[in-house]
Amino acid sequence: MTTLRRRPEASVPRLRFLPETLHIGRQLRTYCDARFKTIGLTLARGQVLLHLEAAKGRLPQGELTALLEVEHPTAIRLFDSLSELGLLERCPGDSDRRSKDIKLTEAGTELANQVRSMTDDILIRVMEGIPDKDIDVARDVLACITANIAAL
Repeated sequence: MTTLRRRPEASVPRLRFLPETLHIGRQLRTYCDARFKTIGLTLARGQVLLHLEAAKGRLPQGELTALLEVEHPTAIRLFDSLSELGLLERCPGDSDRRSKDIKLTEAGTELANQVRSMTDDILIRVMEGIPDKDIDVARDVLACITANIAAL
């Protein structure tokens, strides 16, 4: 019987950093999803509202889809479900009447503000106790990783 052997370099902190970072991201998404469910949303629906709230309530459909980092059919299902809940509506684009913009309704704006407040609270609590200088170092490291990925 063959047994799997762990490579010695797998214990090197440099190689554990990204998997640990990805795990933190999954934990944060899981926690946010659970919190959003308390107000009747999924994480994906909450993200739509957050992007629209950040954009003053309106974005072109294609731009919003790109921000969500999902495939077009997935975005359409999200927009349809939020529209059915009365939280957003599609309207002709500002610059090109053939394109569609996604716009928050009044109810959508109220819920988006609630989601923003909830998200801000989560982020403040998650970052509690971490000195600004450490956050600056972490941001520099992540910027280097991002540049390295872009150069691949």
